[in-house]
Amino acid sequence: MIAPTRDALWAQRKLLAAEPLFSGLPPALLDELVAGSRVLELNAQSLLYRAEDPIREAFVLASGSVAREHLLPTGNEKVLELAQAPQVLALGELLARTHYGASCRALAHSIVVAIDIRRLRVVIQHDPALSWRIMQALAQRQCAIEFDVTGHHSGATGAQRILDYLLAQAGDRIGLAGETTVVLKASKKIIAARIGMTPESFSRSLRQLSDQGVVVVEGRKVHIQHAALSDIETGRSGQRLRFARKTKAHGEPSSARIAPGALVNLCGRCRMLSQRMAIAWALIAAGLSVEKAAVRLRRLMHEFERVLARLEALGLPDLLESGRSAVVEAWPDYRAALAEEGATPARAEWVLASSETVLDAADRLTGAAEHLFGLPDAHYVNVAGRNRMLSQRIGKLFVLREWVAEPVRIQDEIDAATREFERNLDELRHSGRRLPELSAQLQEVSDQWQRFLRALAPDVMRAQRGQHVRAVVGEADRLLRHVDTAVKLYERLTPTPAG
Repeated sequence: MIAPTRDALWAQRKLLAAEPLFSGLPPALLDELVAGSRVLELNAQSLLYRAEDPIREAFVLASGSVAREHLLPTGNEKVLELAQAPQVLALGELLARTHYGASCRALAHSIVVAIDIRRLRVVIQHDPALSWRIMQALAQRQCAIEFDVTGHHSGATGAQRILDYLLAQAGDRIGLAGETTVVLKASKKIIAARIGMTPESFSRSLRQLSDQGVVVVEGRKVHIQHAALSDIETGRSGQRLRFARKTKAHGEPSSARIAPGALVNLCGRCRMLSQRMAIAWALIAAGLSVEKAAVRLRRLMHEFERVLARLEALGLPDLLESGRSAVVEAWPDYRAALAEEGATPARAEWVLASSETVLDAADRLTGAAEHLFGLPDAHYVNVAGRNRMLSQRIGKLFVLREWVAEPVRIQDEIDAATREFERNLDELRHSGRRLPELSAQLQEVSDQWQRFLRALAPDVMRAQRGQHVRAVVGEADRLLRHVDTAVKLYERLTPTPAG
């Protein structure tokens, strides 16, 4: 149900003034709107209005998010719009109809200002600037609809639809490198319906974007990786990456074909995941965000096994297959050490030792994959991948250091890993690649690396161990995303040998 809040004019005035459409409105006209308005509070799933309700009020979404939905003759609901605050809802309907053509439902707790529609129409007639802003808003909406319909009917893939949606949510914040975080206010099911996809297709396509390194998904947060958006693989730096529909393969099965850079990257992911799993386990053992860490650990273990299965399906040459087998043989002991049940600091030595065993095997496998092709760019994929792993290994060693018998030795390993990361970063910067996106991304890595180092340093403001661990893990996660994008760029730049 809609619950009116206190009827205070200052509240309406403050909320309406924050709506871009009403910015710069003369005080007298703003007073006219305020006098005929009220503030509504909506709980998630509350209905603001139904289709065919008479239009007596205009609704300004001040906070939260809503979905405008239309019931099709088939009985299915079509999501017309996922609206985020601040904006005037259903602007076209307000000016062109007497009754609503679609229903409007809150997706989250939302604050709405309801304005008497007659007063709004009077104000529009008396203020040319407001009329012009409304025309611009309607024109932008029309353009969005035209391109939306064109995209959906020209064979755009699911990945492309999702990416276009995410970029629209990000607005004009996409740069040459770095990342933009979009928070999904609606459920994936509702977003899928909005862009004409089934929930299952949405999940598969989002996984494709994640595998391509274009996005990193963390619950409702989606981190768009700017540099990974450029179509550098075909030499079109600065042009947005497009996802075309795959043609049917003939002859060799698709699972058996993989580009050199992609193979090195895939092997290298085993290194990174081996360290990342240890961090998630350590958070459980330390009692820090236990439920979230447990979900992350299970997801990482599943991903690790998925990578091993993918490598097996490729039918690797004997040299690489022996390396993969070594990782597989080391995995059961590590998996047992990572068990959530009974996760306490007493098991830290076991987790540390078994994670290092898996890491050593995965590192040998990745090195063999690099040397299989003898390509300079494959080497840089490996070097960048080493830094991806080191971002997590340093975090792992930091978290486990207090629980092992030789903390001084662990600190020495942290110092050695730190020096290697900086050597590797310097090598990548002098690799001879002068691609703008790559240079900008390496600078992002360098900047985040400095923030990570500052987080590692003792700080009187983080006197409690738990606070310090959270800070380090948070910065390690951000560093991982930046380095992983650099790895993907080098992967795309690695040529495939002829024949």
